[in-house]
Amino acid sequence: MSRWTLPASLFLISLTAATGAARQQATEERHIHPQLAQVPAEARDRKNPYEGQADAILAGGKLYRQHCAECHGNDARGIGHAVNLRSRAVQEATAGELAWILRNGNIAAGMPSWSGLPGQRRWQIVSYIKSLH
Repeated sequence: MSRWTLPASLFLISLTAATGAARQQATEERHIHPQLAQVPAEARDRKNPYEGQADAILAGGKLYRQHCAECHGNDARGIGHAVNLRSRAVQEATAGELAWILRNGNIAAGMPSWSGLPGQRRWQIVSYIKSLH
């Protein structure tokens, strides 16, 4: 065994791990982008009335754990095919886009509509999601 075998093996392992992580992120971003493309401009431009408010983020976290964690996980990184809410695509989405997705859902992707939640609560969830950056 040459002196290069171990370093070369470690390099290949790290390269494989990095490639797998990049592939997973690309898959997640392709999964969310079609949903974002469906958001009407009027909804996209809506501002979160609770943006940056600590009490809204806390309330949103509680609502997240009650309604969203089952699919997106306690850490919001997604379980199974559920979108990683910490991903760049989600974090760069406007508050209006996220609120629209919460309200309308995407049944084909397994995301239910949360239109039954009052608008204030949906905005609080958006506040929490945006705080995950």
